[in-house]
Order: sequence, then structure tokens, then C-alpha cells
Amino acid sequence: MSELQVLTNADVTHMLQRIIDAGAEGVMSHLVKGKWHVCEVVFKTLTSCTVHVEVKQQKKLIPVDIAINQPVGISIRYEFNKYVFETIVVGYESSVNESCGGKIVLDLPDKIECMQRRAYLRANVPTNLNVKVLFWHRGYMDDTKEAPPDNYWQGRMVNLSAGGLQIAVGIDQGPNFRTGQLVGLQFTPMSHQKPILLEAQVKHLAEKAEGKQLYVGVEFLGLEVSSEGRQKLRRIIDVVGEYEKQNAAPKQVQES
Repeated sequence: MSELQVLTNADVTHMLQRIIDAGAEGVMSHLVKGKWHVCEVVFKTLTSCTVHVEVKQQKKLIPVDIAINQPVGISIRYEFNKYVFETIVVGYESSVNESCGGKIVLDLPDKIECMQRRAYLRANVPTNLNVKVLFWHRGYMDDTKEAPPDNYWQGRMVNLSAGGLQIAVGIDQGPNFRTGQLVGLQFTPMSHQKPILLEAQVKHLAEKAEGKQLYVGVEFLGLEVSSEGRQKLRRIIDVVGEYEKQNAAPKQVQES
């Protein structure tokens, strides 16, 4: 089962105030014209009906096309948990520009989902499973218009966490990928399950197996923005737990 706790009512404001007092940072994501945009935010102040965040200064103008009533998802790592919620933009304290990240006023969420951070640790895919990942090009975070030589691939999942996964592909596929690239992806965690469809961003690339394979590490996008996305997140957390259980089983047999 998912290691999930839902905070409501006074617990929401209490937790947000603790996050503000700690100077904690979070990640805000929002969807514009079918593409996800992500920026880091710092939590500043809290009122009876709003929470105020400041967008950290970035090299490029962020957030992109964010507007009043824009739905956004928030993800915060604090102490031993990760907190996620969805809300909307209700105002600005200052303009968003390149010299100042800008302060954004968000509607106070009616609930916050709390998940143990251990779910965001990587679990290797059990050796008895061969989990194929289909994924395809969805553009770049910096809005570059160039396209890779190919735009649709299949790889093998190496590991999975609630935050992302790692995919092994042939080293010859290297020219197709770079960090900041956006991809759609689909995988079936175990044979008896339905496939999971997600969007992600390429975060790192590494050569493995004596230079014969390329490991593509991706981070999931937008799971905090909707109830459907958070349902997928809970399902992924369950899969991570099952992978950990299967990986530990041989060790338990040996010890007995």
C-alpha cells in the first residue's frame, strides 16, 4: 500500500507555516500549450486563504506564460517526507522578470498529500523482470526547435522511484538525447498490470556496460497538478515497494 497521509484543514496551514519557518524550497510545475514548465520556488508568507512563493532567479524567463487562475502543482521535500498539492495562481506581488524571480500568490490548498521520502529512493527492477519503456520526443525545456535524429525509442527500465526512472538504450542512440529534453513515456511495471503513461524530463546521461549502453535518467513531470497525476504517483510508489520486496526476497531465503 502507498505510504500516504493526507493533511486537511488546520493541518494544512500548520504544515505550510513550518515549511515557511524552515525556509524550505519546492518545485512548481504548470502546463502551457501542452508542454510542462518547471521552476524552483521559496515559500515566503501565509495568510488565511493564500500562500506566497518567490520564484528563484533563473537564466531564462520563468515561469512561462503563467496567469491568474493558472493551475499549478507544488512539490516540497521537507524533513523525511515529500509534500505535494495542487492549487491555482490568484495574484502577483511583483512582476516576473530576469532580474527578479517574482513573487506569486497561490490559493491556499484544501489538502496536502504527504509521502515518505524513502519512496523517492531508487529501486532496481528485479532481475526476473524485463520492463520495456516506450518513449518519444516532446521538445526541450529551453524551447529549442531542433529535433533528434529519431523521435521514438524503446529501452529497458533499470530502476524506478516516485520521482523518475532510468532507461538503458544502445550507445548508438546517444545523438538522440540531451539533458533538458522532454519525453513522453509508457511502461508496464509488471505483466499483470495496466501500462502507466507519463511525461518526463531528461536529467542525466551516462555510459554503462563498458560503453555499450547509454543510461537515460528522467524525472517525472506534472504528477502534482491533478488528482489523476497523484493517482499515478501513488501507483508508482506501490510498484517501488513491490520491486524492493522482490529484490529482498532472495536475501531473506539465504539468511534463513
